Amino acid sequence: MKDKLKGLVIGILIGSTITGATAFAASGTSVKAVIQKINLYVDGTKKTTANVITYNNTTYVPVRSMSSALGQNVALRDNNLYIGKIPKLNITEKEAVKLVKNKYGYNSSYLIVEVDNEVDNQYVVHVYEIVIDDEKTGEGHTATYGWYYVDKSSGKISSMF
Repeated sequence: MKDKLKGLVIGILIGSTITGATAFAASGTSVKAVIQKINLYVDGTKKTTANVITYNNTTYVPVRSMSSALGQNVALRDNNLYIGKIPKLNITEKEAVKLVKNKYGYNSSYLIVEVDNEVDNQYVVHVYEIVIDDEKTGEGHTATYGWYYVDKSSGKISSMF
């Protein structure tokens, strides 16, 4: 019984030490802020409710909540925040391939990642490898890893399956 109690106390002390050290290492300057739920009104009409942060007499409202209350689109692209009109991206075939490779980690030299065709405003990207079944004749087949749509305007990737 004494050994179990001793082990429990030691475990708690070690856990507390690690947790305290991790919290201390991860912290920078501490600030006192208040998180509260508020109603957002536009021209006197309640549009939505949002969790906001109040710090140094300034209220920070999430952009998505504000844009929704204003009935505007919002997008973050390359460290630029757009509210309202969002400029169209003109994704090239090369960029579409790069986006798929980066998102899914298709960086092996034996994989082929290419735009197969276009459907509406999307590229259809095929990821596959060529497998040689008979070394003498060179006959083989393709092994598909995936098919993806890449939206030409937004760069959004979605799997076909």
